[in-house]
Amino acid sequence: MRDVDVPVLIVGGGGCGLAASVLLSDVGVRHLLVERRESTSVLPRAHYLNQRTMEIFRQHAIADDVYGMSAPQANMSEVAWRTSLAGDGPLDARELHRMDAFGGGSTAGPYAADSPGPSTNLPQHRLEPLLRRHAEHRAPSSLLFGHEMTGFSQDEDGVTARITDRSTGQERVVRARYLLGADGGRSIGRSLGIPMDGAGGAFTIISVHFSADLSRWWSGDSVLMTHIISPDGEVSVVVATGPEWGLASEEWALHFRVPPGAAVDLGTDAIATRVRELLKLPEDLSVRVRHVSEYRPEAVVARSFRAGRVFLAGDAAHRQPPAAGGGLNTAIQDVHNLAWKLGAVFGGQAGDALLDTYESERLPVAARNVSWSMASLLNYGVLFASLGMVPGQPEATHSNFRELLSDTPMGETRRAVVREVFGTQRIEYQAHDIELGHVYADGAVLPDGTPPPPRDPMGATYHPLTRPGHRLPHAWLLRGDNRVSTHDLVGGDAGFVLITGPLSEGWTVVAKKAADTYGVALTVVSIGSSPDAADYWDAEGAWARVRGTEDDGAVLVRPDQHVAWRRTHAGPRADQELDAALRRALGHFDATTTGS
Repeated sequence: MRDVDVPVLIVGGGGCGLAASVLLSDVGVRHLLVERRESTSVLPRAHYLNQRTMEIFRQHAIADDVYGMSAPQANMSEVAWRTSLAGDGPLDARELHRMDAFGGGSTAGPYAADSPGPSTNLPQHRLEPLLRRHAEHRAPSSLLFGHEMTGFSQDEDGVTARITDRSTGQERVVRARYLLGADGGRSIGRSLGIPMDGAGGAFTIISVHFSADLSRWWSGDSVLMTHIISPDGEVSVVVATGPEWGLASEEWALHFRVPPGAAVDLGTDAIATRVRELLKLPEDLSVRVRHVSEYRPEAVVARSFRAGRVFLAGDAAHRQPPAAGGGLNTAIQDVHNLAWKLGAVFGGQAGDALLDTYESERLPVAARNVSWSMASLLNYGVLFASLGMVPGQPEATHSNFRELLSDTPMGETRRAVVREVFGTQRIEYQAHDIELGHVYADGAVLPDGTPPPPRDPMGATYHPLTRPGHRLPHAWLLRGDNRVSTHDLVGGDAGFVLITGPLSEGWTVVAKKAADTYGVALTVVSIGSSPDAADYWDAEGAWARVRGTEDDGAVLVRPDQHVAWRRTHAGPRADQELDAALRRALGHFDATTTGS
């Protein structure tokens, strides 16, 4: 079988690897993706796509296809907690709490104001085939499923990998300048000797993907997830997985915990029975088990995201519990950060030093997300305590639930306490700032000396601003009759954008000079407060509130929609300052670009 020479070898064809393929194609980087499985995932495990991920999909012409399949906001605006789904006992099917979530209900205002991409829900087994179609359309013959990397080595100039066709046993050698490990942490990080710091793996989660008509018992058309906290001490969560949504959902994912050392019969009949038991469904209800899987939740982060010519992304770089839904989202944002940098290196605009900023920028964000997920998971202990769950004492737990749900003054007091305590779980379901507010403090940005905004300790309140390192704030603009987001000014082709006010003539000149110097695409876009004053009209005044510059100032935005630099006023040294900013954003670190 013929050997291959490519700029980038992607190992892993899950959501992270497939997204990397799409993004690398869009920035003009040839690559080869190898995946040991014959197909994309059959499991619906990851499902929540937050606003930042949907903004990336919007930038790369994927979002419309995702929204066409995913849960409408009306069917994912709440999360519920109940004692069971069904059952006719006095403590069965009782609602314990419900919460607005994911940009629905009371959270709708800030979520809609801060992003052009609503969060959505599309399970992994539906998302990955969609990403694969996009990847194969952009890079025909560049995705090899059913192929496994059986070994690799690296030198100063690149990576040499052995790839085996699992169906035929034939082997080929792939030579690549860089290798992207998106293999879920199976082997690449370990073979490089990169430690994973953190904790986890103490218990097992069983995930059951099944079909059943739950419309009679489901928590409501607006509910995406229902947590089951039983007076019997059982804890589980069931999630709608489509293909229709709300009460019309036909498929579900049930996740339940197995204590250490406990044995579970994973046979189809036994699992179907277990589903009925946990949800207290009628024995004669048809439950079709589609897939069963098990995993041990971890909260770990690789000590390094780069080793020579090899990069780690997604689960190969960080793994976290499912609470807060950050795993796949963090993975896609990893490769969004890396792809444009690889494009700049292969395009000749940047040197290898730019690629070092992948780790300095993404590792702190991943560590924060993993810690947040773990905190969200641990907070359930507080919720359980408020309900009166006493480990190892079933009679006391039942008594406490009876009092909690009783029509008595103490029951009313207990329920008021539960509402207060369960409200803290907004750190999981209303984490707006965690999803949009991450900042690259050290990397391919040129700081301007301004202090960072305050961070909400509960993760909800997001502060949009153009401070270097932050995500470009979203604001709706008008150009003629077309309404566009500031995010739409930054295309998916690795070009930089300089956003100016209506006094943009001087910036146009200095931008052309800087672009010619570094050989990059740099588009100047002006935004004004009246229809004819600039390229785009800030009709709602949203951009004026967040831009952080005057009419003659400018904001330099990187291809990944993060701010690289800003200048309040043009000033006499505008050309030198823009040159220094672009130089820094391309990883040319020297004395001229280390200002603060």
